[in-house]
Amino acid sequence: MPEVSKNINPSKIDVSLSEINDGIYRICGFDDTYGITFNQLLIDDEKPILIHTGPVGMYEKIEAKVKEVIGLEKLIYVAFLHFESDEWGGMEFLNSPGARLVCSDLSSKLNLTGWNNVPLDHISFWDNEKLNIGKATLRFIMTPHVHHWDSMMIFEENSKSLFTSDLFIQPGFNKPVISEDLSDSMIALYQAVGIFASEKPVRITSKRLEKLKPKMIYPMHGSCIDGSIFSNYVDSIMKNDFAYSGKLLGQNMEYEVA
Repeated sequence: MPEVSKNINPSKIDVSLSEINDGIYRICGFDDTYGITFNQLLIDDEKPILIHTGPVGMYEKIEAKVKEVIGLEKLIYVAFLHFESDEWGGMEFLNSPGARLVCSDLSSKLNLTGWNNVPLDHISFWDNEKLNIGKATLRFIMTPHVHHWDSMMIFEENSKSLFTSDLFIQPGFNKPVISEDLSDSMIALYQAVGIFASEKPVRITSKRLEKLKPKMIYPMHGSCIDGSIFSNYVDSIMKNDFAYSGKLLGQNMEYEVA
């Protein structure tokens, strides 16, 4: 990953919409500063849910794509999988007065009770708790220290769709769904960005997710991954070193103690 010398300008990111599975949509914008996509996932069901909102400046474009599928007044839930600006930075601008925020129990206790101007009417979930939204049933999986300590993921049990946030991401602007192995690029990105302090929780989570036998994996950055090659990505996590080793966002942070 190249040295990062400037910040993202989300308002300049173009956004596209793709239906990945029956009623599951990927809203995607590519940022050439970091060389990754920002993905939001919409499940159109009896009680529709948007997973991630994207950063503040990008949200109006994301909202326009949601409206191509459903009216905003029909959106019932908005979920974020950890507390970070690209996960829910656009929440305050959400023009869906009936929508409730969904997050992990840790996000609720650690973040939503201590910040100004955050939605107090939210629902939080702990490990293996479920939310039925119609045909789809969402199971919430706690994944502490897989990026942030409040992190969680979502597994939709009927379509076997797995929403993994910052795990199994790949750089570049590739097809909406890939069936090729880009796990080497994934590892190289993790090594340069430094988002994981330790391999251990990531490996434990990866093996747990593999046992779910997902048919489609929906990372927040990069293409959706066909379940037929999911084991390649898990194997790469198990076999390679990728935890923080002195670089953050491509910049060297190594120093000596005097």
